[in-house]
Amino acid sequence: MNKQFLISFLFAFVAFVILGGAFGSLVFLPEIAAWNEAYPEAVRETPDFISGLAVGLLQLIALIILLPKLQITTVSGGAIFGAVYSVVLWLMVDLQMVSVTNIVSYDYVLKDALLSAVIGAVLGVVISWSQKRFA
Repeated sequence: MNKQFLISFLFAFVAFVILGGAFGSLVFLPEIAAWNEAYPEAVRETPDFISGLAVGLLQLIALIILLPKLQITTVSGGAIFGAVYSVVLWLMVDLQMVSVTNIVSYDYVLKDALLSAVIGAVLGVVISWSQKRFA
């Protein structure tokens, strides 16, 4: 593992934990609580931490690998790619959930897409900056 990847991962992981924790606590956990109340047999009271962490790490590592492979080196390019990458990724998941359940609404999909864009843009900035700075 090279130094550039490791440093990018550390900076991005901190940003991901801060933003994910804030958005999770303020937006997603109340939504999950409402789903649990309506569908207690189908929706956990609290999300599974391990699987959520695994998904977050996969998203983060893929973004760290993709930015230099796609030769995205500017902060603005990182922000744009990070936002688009995150929105597309989570739209695929959310729209699939809309298509197979009565639990997830289009309002939730829109909210998740907007928050995913913010998280992805910030991660793209942090990763592109750190990869350029510590190359």
